[in-house]
Amino acid sequence: MKELNIKVDEIAYNLFGSYFTGRRAKFSSLRENIMKARLNVPVELWLSRAVFYSLLGMIFALAICLSLRAFMLMLTNTSFGLIDVILIPMILVITLIAVFGGFYVYPGVEAGSRSGRIDKLLPYAIEYVFAMASVGVIPYEIFKKLSNAEENYGEVSIEARHIVRDVELLGFDFITALRNLAAVTPSQKMKVFLQGAITTTVSGGELDTYFISTAEEYLEERRRNYADIISLLGILAELYVTGLVAAPILMLVMLSVMFFLGSGDILILALIVYVLIPFGSAGFILLVGLWSW
Repeated sequence: MKELNIKVDEIAYNLFGSYFTGRRAKFSSLRENIMKARLNVPVELWLSRAVFYSLLGMIFALAICLSLRAFMLMLTNTSFGLIDVILIPMILVITLIAVFGGFYVYPGVEAGSRSGRIDKLLPYAIEYVFAMASVGVIPYEIFKKLSNAEENYGEVSIEARHIVRDVELLGFDFITALRNLAAVTPSQKMKVFLQGAITTTVSGGELDTYFISTAEEYLEERRRNYADIISLLGILAELYVTGLVAAPILMLVMLSVMFFLGSGDILILALIVYVLIPFGSAGFILLVGLWSW
């Protein structure tokens, strides 16, 4: 599969790469999102891949449309008409726009998702950084150790690896590596943290003090967020009990009595049991999951 992807990328780049290479500056925002999403793909290759798969999608869409239309014509014993001439090109254009748009939007979506995951673990990573600094470990070694702790700090460790890469492979000094990461990290909180560390180091301040104050600040913010989530979950729980437990049970009892008396409607009972309660519960589960995340 990997070899196939490499071959597809090679074909796509050979076909469209030169066009996008000459227009690289026009896609600076997309390039930035690709870097923030850590997709590790040049923007011209990403766009070449997008065009290639868009055209491939159009071919598949055309084949499906013609096959379905031919099958329908065989059943109805009719021929192609004006509606086919209008509808099929519309489907092809929609397919092209959808596939290319998906490729164009995906890096920004992934960068936003990574930002959320980084913000979630950043306070604990800063605590780790402070603990290491308090025992005299030099700042670069701290971030190097952090880069190897992905099981505990997830995306934060992945970001720290770029500091190690810049220093050990590209030959940048530690401060420049911090600046490079601050420029491309998708998390605004991590960017602020890195810029604060840079300012503290350049001005001759104590990184230990900066790390502990930043850790306390971020953890306190995290506690407030958790308190807000718990309050919201309490409200949702009350709404769930009232709207999807107590009210349906009361309605079921009333409708059952009315049904046995000959004036009830079994369709309403069925809608409550098979539609309102299961779909309402699923909606609450989805809502709680989104807010908890």
